Amino acid sequence: MKKYEYMTVDLSAEPSFNVHIKLDRYIEKLNEYGKQGWRLISGMDDWKYSIFEREIDDEE
Repeated sequence: MKKYEYMTVDLSAEPSFNVHIKLDRYIEKLNEYGKQGWRLISGMDDWKYSIFEREIDDEE
């Protein structure tokens, strides 16, 4: 049986008037979590409450 763990992360944009910089920062953060095995499963419009999941080893 597959098992998962979850975490919430505040991905709110860092202050910047340049939309491209904000998007680049979002992508950098998402890629950092992706490299750790996390997958974004839910994010609100402002990304304040983003939920990630990743599969964990079933040791049973």
